[in-house]
Amino acid sequence: MRTVRRLYFYAVAFISLEVVLWGLINLARTTFATDIIVSPAEQLARALSLVLVGVPVFTLHWVVAQRNAAQDEEEHASAVRAVFLYGALLATLLPVVQNVWALLNRFMLQAFGLFTSLAILGGDQSLADNVIAIVMNGVVVAYFLTVTKRDWETVKTPDMLADVRRLYRYLWVIYALGLLVTGIYQILGFIFYVPAEEIGTPSHVWLANGLTLLLVSIPLWIFTWQNVQVSLKEASERDSHLRLGTLYLLSLGGAVVVLTSAGLILNLTLRLLFGETMTFGEVMNRLRSPLSIGIPFAGIWAYYGGWFKRTLENLEEMRRAGARRLYFYVLALIGLTATFIGVSLLLSFILDLGLARRIWGEALRSNLAAALATLLAGLPLWLLAWKPMQQEALSADEMGDHARRSVVRKAYLYLVLFASVIGGMGSAGAAVYQALNALLGESPLDILGDFLDAVQWFVLFMLLLAYHLYILQRDNKLSARVLGAKHGQFPVLVFDAGDGTFGAAMQAALHKQSTRLPVQVQPISEGVPQEADFKAVIVPANLALNPPEALRLWLREFNGNRLIVPFETPGWMWVCAPGKSLHAIEQTAAAVRQLAEGSKARGEGVSGWMILVYVLAALAVLPILFSLFGLFFSAIAD
Repeated sequence: MRTVRRLYFYAVAFISLEVVLWGLINLARTTFATDIIVSPAEQLARALSLVLVGVPVFTLHWVVAQRNAAQDEEEHASAVRAVFLYGALLATLLPVVQNVWALLNRFMLQAFGLFTSLAILGGDQSLADNVIAIVMNGVVVAYFLTVTKRDWETVKTPDMLADVRRLYRYLWVIYALGLLVTGIYQILGFIFYVPAEEIGTPSHVWLANGLTLLLVSIPLWIFTWQNVQVSLKEASERDSHLRLGTLYLLSLGGAVVVLTSAGLILNLTLRLLFGETMTFGEVMNRLRSPLSIGIPFAGIWAYYGGWFKRTLENLEEMRRAGARRLYFYVLALIGLTATFIGVSLLLSFILDLGLARRIWGEALRSNLAAALATLLAGLPLWLLAWKPMQQEALSADEMGDHARRSVVRKAYLYLVLFASVIGGMGSAGAAVYQALNALLGESPLDILGDFLDAVQWFVLFMLLLAYHLYILQRDNKLSARVLGAKHGQFPVLVFDAGDGTFGAAMQAALHKQSTRLPVQVQPISEGVPQEADFKAVIVPANLALNPPEALRLWLREFNGNRLIVPFETPGWMWVCAPGKSLHAIEQTAAAVRQLAEGSKARGEGVSGWMILVYVLAALAVLPILFSLFGLFFSAIAD
């Protein structure tokens, strides 16, 4: 209930703050404006209504939030308050940057003798509009910087503040990088544009807008990235998942865009080699977009790829291997997809030529160039990413076993299998449809060609399915062999306090996990074993809470893993959920198997809340990926 109440107060405070702030900005703009489209009275009424409604609402909720934070340490250190403070800073600093950008953009266009309406941002605004927004947002920024600084000085456990501040910093880095890449793209687009034009022509809009973006983004990126780098003095910052994830996305995004740009350049080169005629200006204008977007992303790939590699080197071995694995499997999936499409396009070209559906000319030349470019870009990428992952998975050591059983590898294999089955099913359906059409007397214009197209897709999907199914089965065999050996070297002792029911159930559960696990059931009425050559001992809760003296001494000397099955015991209440007897036995058996395999035992699975966190994290990451690819594809479309 306290969390819901906290969310309510800070959410209303944030919304009402924005209402008041932009009401005041509109009020000031109305005062200084010289060219108001709507009536001044209507503009004034609109601004005053926002202020008069927003001020009491914000004041009430912010005062209550501040009072609660001063009286209660939990409120003061809560994640909701941290998100509010840094969210307020982000929501007010962004308009400052945007209005500085708009101001400089119009000045730059005027310097080039161009219309200010051609600005990327704020083309229809005035100097007063931008200055008012900068000043008023700056006042709010100054206030919340003071509040945030005071919180850092007074909060006893600033873990949430640190986590939210880390996210805040990396958001600024990504925003600055986005502006920087867009600025470089605009300038390179001007440089590669042919034929050259005189100052004042539309191509110089790219130069003016690009220079403006560089003026804004370079200082912003240096400042934000320097803040991130300075924070690495703290171990929590160096080892954070957010840092690793950000570096991973920037490095991977850079690689994908550069490789796609290279494919487009290769496509045009092949078309020229196959005899297509173009003037120098046409060639350069076609290369302009892939070069303009590929060059800045190559810089991102090189710079942040280097930091990603250095960050991995500082991680412990298992975590480093997992992060490296994720990086390579994503590249392998992209390379495999491009290779598959390239092979399919090449086969389609062969069918077109063989069936004389088309004669050699511009269309076939373009198809062949696209097929070879896609294949030459995708196949090396797939081989370079897939080969080290295969070598790792075929290794007989501990790392090889972890690689074969990793979630990332399983996800990659099953995703390819899923796509192969669905694609094979669709292509088989298309082939059968064409065959039935022919048998029933229908005669479409190119029924043979359509049938062969469907068959070639089906064959490709089946080859893809067969190869990855073979890989999956080989992984399972190797894993079963290695895990079986580990299980056989992990003897388990089960103590039974009563009629043998617990011991029999526990033994059955353990053998359900692995038949290779050596299990010995020891009724407590027969004493304790003289030899203690066991890796783990399992004791029911009723026996562990009231052990005989011999068992107590034996457990004290035992050096292996001790597991207690939390049965309901008369006179005792488990604060943590004990679970039902059968459920507890199954969990204990799973924990023993994990210990035998050298993993950390987990009595409970991943909670629903953690799954929700993972899903939300994935949803937060996807827009970043889409923005990177969106910028690239919009550049290509241009």
